[in-house]
Amino acid sequence: MSDPSWAPAEDAASIWYEQSTFVSTHLASFGYGIHVSVYSILMYYTFQQRVMQKRKHFFMQLLFNTAFFVLASINVACSIRFSQNAWINFREHPGGPLGYLTEEQTSALLTIENATSITITAMADGLLLFRVLLLWNFRWYLILFNGLFYLSTVTLSVLVVVQIAVPQIHMMPISFGVWLVLMVINIVFTAQIAGCILWHRRRIRSVLGPDHAQMYTNIAAIVIESALPFTILSIILLGLFGDSNVASNLFVCLLTQIACIGPEMIMLRVVLGRAWTHATCNMSVEEGQMQFERNPEEKGHSVLVISRETNSDTAVTSSIWSEALAL
Repeated sequence: MSDPSWAPAEDAASIWYEQSTFVSTHLASFGYGIHVSVYSILMYYTFQQRVMQKRKHFFMQLLFNTAFFVLASINVACSIRFSQNAWINFREHPGGPLGYLTEEQTSALLTIENATSITITAMADGLLLFRVLLLWNFRWYLILFNGLFYLSTVTLSVLVVVQIAVPQIHMMPISFGVWLVLMVINIVFTAQIAGCILWHRRRIRSVLGPDHAQMYTNIAAIVIESALPFTILSIILLGLFGDSNVASNLFVCLLTQIACIGPEMIMLRVVLGRAWTHATCNMSVEEGQMQFERNPEEKGHSVLVISRETNSDTAVTSSIWSEALAL
């Protein structure tokens, strides 16, 4: 039976800091397990559909998704190793594990962990930015506003990594501000994607009917396409950071894994031909101009073909299947 006298001679705040840091590694490992499952499913369908894809698109998708997985693996490995150093390998560090956690913030392990987190977030935001522009027909004001917002976020993120890794460089502390911007940009992109889907939802349902439109307009489509889980966790972290609550430590490492899972779920919908594209947003609402055709090369999949008559009575046909596979 545990004896209260065995407890460390530390104040409650210090113990809570250690506890939150320790638990964060386990939460990140839990998220990594989910990430492994999502990545494995994505790779299965990516290779299954490779016959139907252009070689260029296949390798781009393979490289992009694998980069997420490799970076996430490095990130969680560094987090686990840092915790191992604090509580096992260097437990006699002056000040104990707490001293190690607070004084080794510029170690190579944490620098690599921060760098991979920044890279993952930049890639995830880049994909969301592309999805926003694609769904909104690359409107110039969105390109200008979102593009500048994204570039400024990436630049500030790099500065934060440099500031953490090289404390000798005298710079104004910007880490909290950058975290704020990183979370706000996700909220903005998510709102723009979800808003576009909701805006076109009624028209899509009128074109395809409730049954066929389900895979484009259901709640799962909105949640996945807009990377909503990542945004929700960002909002939680934003509140904790703003309140200077140590509980934020619990979710920082997990956020990196969620940042990978969101884009990979979007890519899975792309591979399966269920992702929203520019063609989805521009479906004609006139009856009798759409039909589903069985894909001759792949059992179980349908191709949506939309035909619209122009002034010259020329039929323009657009295949959502082919556009969805070609980001």
